[in-house]
Amino acid sequence: MRRLAVALGFLVFVPAAGAWTTIPGAVDDGVAPSMIVTQAGTVLVSFDSRSSGTISVTRNHGTPTVVVANDPYAGRTQLVQQPNSAVQLYFPDAQGVGRMTSIDDGETWSGPIQTQSHDAGGVESAAIGPDGTPLFTQDGTGFVDVFRGIGGETSANVFTSCCGYDSTVAVDAGGLVQVAFYSNATPNGAFEYEMLGPGLTPTASIPLGPTVEHTPRVPIVSDRSGNTFLAWAPGNPMAIGVTVVPFRGGVPVGDGVTFKAAFSGSDPHMALVVDGSDRLWAVWTGQGKIHVARSRTHGADFGAVVTSPLPGTAYQVSAAALAGSVDVIVNTGSALAEEELDPGLTLRITKAGKKHVVQALDDGFAVSTARFTVAGRTYRANAAGKATVPSGSGSAAAPGYASAAFRIP
Repeated sequence: MRRLAVALGFLVFVPAAGAWTTIPGAVDDGVAPSMIVTQAGTVLVSFDSRSSGTISVTRNHGTPTVVVANDPYAGRTQLVQQPNSAVQLYFPDAQGVGRMTSIDDGETWSGPIQTQSHDAGGVESAAIGPDGTPLFTQDGTGFVDVFRGIGGETSANVFTSCCGYDSTVAVDAGGLVQVAFYSNATPNGAFEYEMLGPGLTPTASIPLGPTVEHTPRVPIVSDRSGNTFLAWAPGNPMAIGVTVVPFRGGVPVGDGVTFKAAFSGSDPHMALVVDGSDRLWAVWTGQGKIHVARSRTHGADFGAVVTSPLPGTAYQVSAAALAGSVDVIVNTGSALAEEELDPGLTLRITKAGKKHVVQALDDGFAVSTARFTVAGRTYRANAAGKATVPSGSGSAAAPGYASAAFRIP
């Protein structure tokens, strides 16, 4: 994969980003918000509070609005938007799984309407098929249940072995339903990938292990170009990296891209999201930081990793892809902290005779808007993202990107 380059002894430093804000309201450490960006560009976030028995929704980082009250089984929620712009909110209640609907971009909600799920456990994931049909999952000891239809009219237990957890469902552009989850059915644990047939019957299964459980989900997401991506963390008892594997038609496309790192505890918590231009974001926690990287090549490669110090211990992580950045929420055990991060600049430094050339790249694509500052003087990149600069410590910046530092002795 392409990363911040170190060429000919010249040093390049990983960029860091921004500041966290706290979403009002108390949560416990099991809350993993659902995040979507609507067709109108609104960021909607739903989350539960078990202590108060409520389900809340925020719009564009505003004050949360309680949309479900007095819910004794308040638990994990999921948001999806159908092609007709209706937003569906799935959540557990005393009767199983309920559904709220918004037809005004999340400003008001109607319902609840009960679905065909009568399990009051959390709704682990949800997705929308290309025909606009919602799907959602629940899991536990002896089952990973996949429900299809706005009310979960069709369902199947796709993993009867003990046990499947942290399930995530994705549907590719061709309508292929895929599900991924963590299973401790083997001694060293594995992330299981399953391809489902028209009746939601598993037709193929691929274990990825050894690994340990990294809540809140096994990230799997599809883009609009027929690709599906799964993230997993190899290593047991401790992870040794984060790997993002592309799938096409239910078949892995190579071994994927691995971000190698040393982890401890339950890290990395991971998320994958795709923006409206089919650019893929990988998000993970580790070393007391949040890490993000964006791919413009359908997971074949990634740009520079951008990091930001966490505001506390991370128990869960969620993300939503904006037009040019990624919005991340971390559960710190009692509160939800949110931060927006830009993609990083990969800097490639070469020597041409006695001169030094710095090039700014984004997943291999030239960033012609880059500016390089060395010793107080700024140098503009050309169409290839390159500029000739003198020796010294410098920084690179471009609109819409996290800045990066470099040093040329």
